[in-house]
Parts: sequence; structure tokens; C-alpha cells
Amino acid sequence: PYDPQQAPSAEPDRAKAPPIPAEATRLLTHPALTGMSRELFDRLVEELEPCRRVLAEAEREKRKGLNRRGYNPGFGFLDHRHRVLAAVLSRRNTVTLTLTARLLGRDRNTLSYHAHRTMPLLAFAAAPDITAAITQRRRTRPPRTIEALQAVIADYESNIKSGSS
Repeated sequence: PYDPQQAPSAEPDRAKAPPIPAEATRLLTHPALTGMSRELFDRLVEELEPCRRVLAEAEREKRKGLNRRGYNPGFGFLDHRHRVLAAVLSRRNTVTLTLTARLLGRDRNTLSYHAHRTMPLLAFAAAPDITAAITQRRRTRPPRTIEALQAVIADYESNIKSGSS
């Protein structure tokens, strides 16, 4: 029930969602998976934030005054950084969304919904090095287990070390 003495929460889903483990974020932002360094990924997230705000405001304006019953598809909250991460991983097909969702502690459908809604934002990436990383060829068989994911990362790191010696 609604209590008029208490202000409604701006984003009620955020309060319900458990925090995403930092080690899962660190694992999933590995350059072997995103195709870019963690610093470039952070820059991408920062670059896309103003675009996200503009699109979110346009969406709110579009819905203003409409009957919102049945509008919310029921997908949980995901912060901007993890939306971009899900979109990049989905675009590059380096990890299955099922495994990503398990690592992040979210539902696969939630991740898929936010990844596909965020994917158009990737077109606004201005830096050529970020654009090159996003448009690299997709993997045909992404890892489906944590062990396979760790093997991909280990293989990437061994190739980096052997290439630099």
C-alpha cells in the first residue's frame, strides 16, 4: 500500500536487486572478453552516459500521459556500467548471457533485455580504438562454463606474454 507520508522510491527495482560482486565485474571486463583494456571500457561507459540520459528522457517524454498499465515488461534493474558490459559481451559473443547473468547474480532475461536495449548506444562510441574493439569478429562458440571462461582468459594472457618476449 502507498503511504502518502513517504516519498515513493525513484527506482524501486534498484532496492530489490542484490549488489553485483566486484570480482564478477572484474572478470567480465577482462580484455580477452571485451576486446579493450579496462581503462578503455571505463571510458566507453563514461562516453555513453550522456547518450543514455538523453534517450531515457526521450522515452519518459514519449510515455508521458499514457496509460502505463502493462507497459513495464517486468525486467529487473541493471546499472549503466553493467548494461554496457552486457551489450559489449553480447555484441562480441565472447560469453553467453546465461553465464554472464549467473556471474552477475541477475536473471538471464534481465541481462538480455538490457543488453539489447543498450546495443544501439554502442554506435555512439567516438574513439576509434573502442569502435575497433566493438566491431571485431564475433566468436562462434563462446564459453558456457566458468572453467571454459577462465581457460579463454588464460590463453589470452599466455598469448600476450609469449608475444611480448
